[in-house]
Amino acid sequence: MSSKFILFFALLLSFPLQIVASQGIRGRITDTSGQPVAFATVYIQELHHGTTANMDGEYILPVKPGVYDFRFQYMGYKTRVVPLRVDEGYQEVDVVMEEQQYSLPEVVVTASGEDPAYYIMRKAIAMSQYYLNQVSEYRSRVYLKGSGVLTKIPALMRRQLEREGVEQDRYFVTETLSEIEYRMPGETSTRVISTRSSGDDSQTSPMAFITISLYQDINGIISPLSRNAFQVYRFRLEGSFLEDGYQVNKIRVIPRRSGPDLYSGYIYIRDGSWNLHTVDLQIEQSLFTASVRQVYNPVGQGVWMPVSHDFRFEVGVMGLEMEYTYVASVSDYEITLNPNLDHGFYRQLMESDLFLLETRGASDLETRAPEIRPAIIEKRDLVEEPTPRQQRIARLMEKDNLTNRQTRQLNRLVRREAREGAPRRPLEVSGFSMEMADSARLRTHDYWEQNRPVPLTAEEWESFGELPEDTLGENDKTSTAKPWREIFLGGQGRLSPQWRYTHNGLAGLSSWSFNTVDGLLYTKNLRFTRSMTSDRNLTLANSTSWAFDRKALNTDFRATFSYNAFRRASAGLHAGVVTRDFNRDGGMHRLVNAAAILLLQKNDLKLLEQDYLRVWHNTDIINGLVLETSVEYARRRALENHSKFHFTSWSGNEFTPNIPDFKSFENDIMASHRAMIVDARLSYTHRHYYMRVGERKQMLYSYYPTLSLNYREAFDGIAGSNARFRLLEAGISQGFTLRMIGQFSYIVRAGRFFNAENLFTPDFRHFNGNTTWVMSAGETDRFRSLGFYENSAATSWAEAHLHYEHGRILLKRIPFLARTLIREQIYAKLLATEEHKPYLEVGYGLNQVFLLFNLEVVTGFRGGRHHYTGFRIGLPLGGEASIRM
Repeated sequence: MSSKFILFFALLLSFPLQIVASQGIRGRITDTSGQPVAFATVYIQELHHGTTANMDGEYILPVKPGVYDFRFQYMGYKTRVVPLRVDEGYQEVDVVMEEQQYSLPEVVVTASGEDPAYYIMRKAIAMSQYYLNQVSEYRSRVYLKGSGVLTKIPALMRRQLEREGVEQDRYFVTETLSEIEYRMPGETSTRVISTRSSGDDSQTSPMAFITISLYQDINGIISPLSRNAFQVYRFRLEGSFLEDGYQVNKIRVIPRRSGPDLYSGYIYIRDGSWNLHTVDLQIEQSLFTASVRQVYNPVGQGVWMPVSHDFRFEVGVMGLEMEYTYVASVSDYEITLNPNLDHGFYRQLMESDLFLLETRGASDLETRAPEIRPAIIEKRDLVEEPTPRQQRIARLMEKDNLTNRQTRQLNRLVRREAREGAPRRPLEVSGFSMEMADSARLRTHDYWEQNRPVPLTAEEWESFGELPEDTLGENDKTSTAKPWREIFLGGQGRLSPQWRYTHNGLAGLSSWSFNTVDGLLYTKNLRFTRSMTSDRNLTLANSTSWAFDRKALNTDFRATFSYNAFRRASAGLHAGVVTRDFNRDGGMHRLVNAAAILLLQKNDLKLLEQDYLRVWHNTDIINGLVLETSVEYARRRALENHSKFHFTSWSGNEFTPNIPDFKSFENDIMASHRAMIVDARLSYTHRHYYMRVGERKQMLYSYYPTLSLNYREAFDGIAGSNARFRLLEAGISQGFTLRMIGQFSYIVRAGRFFNAENLFTPDFRHFNGNTTWVMSAGETDRFRSLGFYENSAATSWAEAHLHYEHGRILLKRIPFLARTLIREQIYAKLLATEEHKPYLEVGYGLNQVFLLFNLEVVTGFRGGRHHYTGFRIGLPLGGEASIRM
């Protein structure tokens, strides 16, 4: 007996398998013309158990013996309830579903001729906060299948993709069987029972999206049930039908404008309870189109939850076209109602609405309603006296002609009702976590046959048919780069289970740079990291460079010891001989500087040489209060240009000496000197939310600004130090989003030097400037048209930066730009120093152009007079680009 079989058998015994029913029903769901009804839902309401059909309408539903009412439903078709007795084995049950016939009901229409859909949507939006907070906790079992196919591959990419096993029109499939546990306000835990894939399993799936509710906005996409929905959507009642004695309304969702943040399609709302019944919505963007279909069913008294999800994506990028479908079947709900809500009050409120709806078609409704409403309120009072807020909710809900303003007021009242008794949200956000069962990848073909609730299609079977039948995790083999590629271009790897390394290769792009001081610079970076415990690690890094024109060797050694991951506590030692910018905290990106030298004969970056030793320590004193300290001893020397090489001089520029261009100071060569400097920075963010990632604390967000205080002092007379000054700077910064208005961010700082008896140019207060067309994107505190050292301060200063970003300000209102992911921004920046006239900048920009760069136009004013107007291109240099909706 092989060791692999022994291990497999042991894992099976150690894992408690769910007993799978060996009986149930299976078959095919079609319409009256014999066409399959893809993704139809089969559900047993009394068991809260069901499944979803595949693309071919085929389904299978295992269930214990008994008599059940099987509900077959899908949007656009009449729901069929089929009572069946289940005995041993599987019964073949083919079902034909008839197309749903819609009728236009008699609903109150205003004198202005407003569509009846608005009455329904006002009620649904008002109640959306109740349904969003109705359930505080639930468990469920989820089967998720992702199926994708490349429908078009450009000729230039076809050969490379084929070498990687990717072919046109060949399906790749991933299926996962999981148990999900959700707790308010957003904690999701997933336990993967079994998973397998016919391709490279990247472990990405919309499992987290299954718990997201359409009763609220999702990632910047405005829900039709948002309290601001009437500002961006129009609604039209397409018809209604009766189901289980309740009227269900089909409402068309029509965006008032184009944009990637709006849905279009249909939602189905139940009368009286005003909850979602079915969802069929689409989102159109420049690179892809996505559709979301959900079917809801009752899983408790008055509780409707989605039992079927269907996500479809059609992607087109640079001639590559792909279709991907996720199908999720959710069953076995176990719910806990939110104890902070008075569910009896809301049930009676819905009963009141149903009673009014029965009389809504009567011509004397307006005269009868005053008699009806006291009876309803009296009926409610028999149970429990409503609170003043509940009385206001009831009065508003009983109105026949709710206004948009009253709808928002109702939504707000219900939201406050839901949050009133809730405990204050803890600062630790649990978020989404996933646990993989030991045997998740060891399941056999027979196991999947017994447990898969959604049958595979023929194309999906073919996809899995090329794998070994036991699917013993062959997908887990990680591909490694060819040795020569790692040697020359860089890479990472492991020396042992504790030690890993990273290097930039012998000839990678990061190995080469250029400036007028060093000339061509060749750099070798090497880093080793040792994982000691779950919250401790040691990093040793070295960067060694050879300057060909200056004929000098630079080396920088850095050791970092992280000893408490939750407190983000770490200490380090840096030492070496380096060339660095006079602006120690920012300045010009070296890649931009090299391009400006070679193409424009423009050398704005000024460098000095420094031998230094620095010891530092960072820690969270308490959550939100961060202390950063350091001590540095440095010997600094001025450098001169050693290279005049450039490709072209079409701009007419000439290289300038390696001396910062200070407008209000003498531009002399810096004297060689030594400096012993102590730095301390204290910052505080009130109620800063965070998430645990293992033992590490990852900071998330806060609704409050960050306050900071920086202190720096140079001491003379220590080891030959001849620098002497004190610096104190205070700041405030924040980024926040206002619904339907946009994103704001601001930074304000002010400071002053004290006892500046011997202040050298590297210790001036420099500011982030820019003098080239190209700059690093995403830096809020960078001036767009100010020289790098032009307004450096040696006495006192104050700076302010205000940015506003939105999806539609000016140009995005043009139809052909409306569906793109471009975002617009406007900004204003101000710098005031004692030595210079105030400098003001205002600008307008387009962010995420082709998802690659930002494009801005900026105007600067010095002392009230026009200084500069020009364009800027922002690139994501030295970091990852982020995409916002």
